[in-house]
Order: sequence, then structure tokens, then C-alpha cells
Amino acid sequence: MGITDGRDSRWVEYRAVRRRELVEESLRAIRRYGAGVGMDEIAAQAGTSKTVIYRYFGDRAGLYSAVVDAVHTYIHDDLTATLQLTASDDLPQLTANLANAYLALVERDPEIYRFVLNRPLEGSAASVDPWGGLPDVMGDHLETVIAEHLVAHGQDPACAATWGHGLVGFIRASADRWMASDPRPPRAQVVDHISRLFDPVLAVGLAAVPTLSEHR
Repeated sequence: MGITDGRDSRWVEYRAVRRRELVEESLRAIRRYGAGVGMDEIAAQAGTSKTVIYRYFGDRAGLYSAVVDAVHTYIHDDLTATLQLTASDDLPQLTANLANAYLALVERDPEIYRFVLNRPLEGSAASVDPWGGLPDVMGDHLETVIAEHLVAHGQDPACAATWGHGLVGFIRASADRWMASDPRPPRAQVVDHISRLFDPVLAVGLAAVPTLSEHR
């Protein structure tokens, strides 16, 4: 029993490692051939056959899902680090840093960004969220920061959820439009445009939030 369990454990570990390797090769193929990369090109990049890839992922939709998971982890870790390095009391700077970090990630891997958004319309990937809940994660973080800021100043935090998730939605939509632009303006220009809008909006909005005593 122990020998069998050990072999099973090693096989499961081997499959997990091999899947990660194939996902990494898929990312390299996407960068090389673009978002419309075919399975033949992915297999060639990985030095294997489509049959092997299907053995590990089932079909193209399964591979897509695995690539999306890997990209989400990468983006989540990078954005989380950015948010943690920004003083939570400086909301305009937090917005600018988040916008810059998100656009930088998109700019660094534009073909992977397009690949993730262009999900297959059938198979297991049809139900995969290409955003993977990332907007919710970022929105929840901003909501918490804004709420803490308002409470610290004796103000009603009821607007925090709307503001936090609204800011993230605006940044995401701006990134999509930016990626579709030809020619594409410099990233710093887009971040500046976002900051020029939200700096005064946040200043006026924060000043207009009622105090907790007024809310009662």
C-alpha cells in the first residue's frame, strides 16, 4: 500500500510539474506568435506534440484555462505588491500607482493580455472568467482603504464600495481602450489622464462625504 501510494504521489507531482512547464511554453509561444497562436505552434515551442498537450489539458479550452490561471496569479501578485507599497492615506497616489502598475503589466505582455481576453466560446473555457475575479480583488482592496480613510476622518464609509470598484472598472476600461489604440499613446500619458480626472474628483468627493454624526 505504501509503495503504491508513493508512486501515486510522485505521479501526481510529476503531472503538476509537467503542466506548469507546458503552460510556460504556451506563454512563450503566445509572445512569439501572438494571441492567435495555434496548437501546432504551441506544441512546437514546447518540443512535443498536440497529443501530449491534450493529454494534460484535455483540449485547447483546458489549456486556455490553465494559462489564464497562471496569468491571474502573476498579475495579482504584482498588483498586490504595488498596493502594499503605497501609503493607504494617499488615495490619489494609490489610484495613480494602481493605474500605472496595471497598464505596465498590459504593456509588458500585450499578446498574452489579448489571448486571455479572447476566450474560446465553447468547451470548458466558455465559463472561465478571463479576469479571474481580479477586478473584485483590486476593488475590495481600494474599498477597504477608502473606508478606513473616511472612518479615520469621522466620515461615513458607505460610498467606499462604489468608489473602490468604480475606480478599478475605469482603469480596466482605460487599459482595454489603450491597447486597442493605434498608434498607442505613452503609458505615462494615460496614467496622467486618469490622475487628472480622479485627483480633483477624490478631493471634492472626500470633502463632501457626510460625517458619521450627520449620517445618524
